Amino acid sequence: MARSRNKHSRAALRARARSPQRRGANRWFMVTVTAVVLVGVLGVALAAGLFSRGDSASAAAPAPPAGDSPGDHWHAAFAVNVCGEWLSNPAEFETAADNPNVRTGIHTHGDGFIHIHPFFASEGGGNATLGKFLDYGGWSASEDAISVWEGPSFDPAKTTWRNGDVCPDADGNAGTGAPGRVVFEVNCKTASGDPSAHKLADQEVVALGFVPKGVEIGPPPNAQSAPDSDGSPSAAIDQEACRPSAADNPGVEETVPTTAAATEPTTQP
Repeated sequence: MARSRNKHSRAALRARARSPQRRGANRWFMVTVTAVVLVGVLGVALAAGLFSRGDSASAAAPAPPAGDSPGDHWHAAFAVNVCGEWLSNPAEFETAADNPNVRTGIHTHGDGFIHIHPFFASEGGGNATLGKFLDYGGWSASEDAISVWEGPSFDPAKTTWRNGDVCPDADGNAGTGAPGRVVFEVNCKTASGDPSAHKLADQEVVALGFVPKGVEIGPPPNAQSAPDSDGSPSAAIDQEACRPSAADNPGVEETVPTTAAATEPTTQP
């Protein structure tokens, strides 16, 4: 009997000795798991915060202006000539044609001028191009074709013109004249390359055209007017030099040379 009691006592002692160890192990396991979960949650929160701050900083960062000084507000006269006929000025827009929620820093007020005061890096500096303006308006231009806001009087429905399309004859009969091609001029001088790549500048005159070979489009009608006032004073263009006056116009010096060298167009390679 004594031997039996001794066996029972030893078993009970062993059980009591093992129980605290198991409970301690369980506690440490739960503490470890909890710590891992907390670290994971904290890491995700920190990462989300960093990305959020990065996005906010990017969105709030000031965009490079079109010129060298913050706050530049430039104006360039602009018009389109199709087969010898100047189209009416593009209608006013200040938001992108494909997204009315996007305010555009390169736009027009329906005055025959491109107003250039970028809001975003994508439209500032070297990105302030004629192509960007046209894209915002829902139009396009390349060396091979132009797509604009309206057609000429002899074919009002035709708003896209491609190299080889035929202009009307001398009597105005559509489709019976000479084939045309895309051209563009800067300050009344023929420019080469893709017109959409032309980097806009203050006080210049940009003319886009579709005319038969050998035909020069010349100064557009609005080359002797001034842009509508939108908070930045500006003066009329010097039509004889085919260049705007610099008087009271931000972004340029008060005097602009009118020599041939000063009025050379910006051409693309």
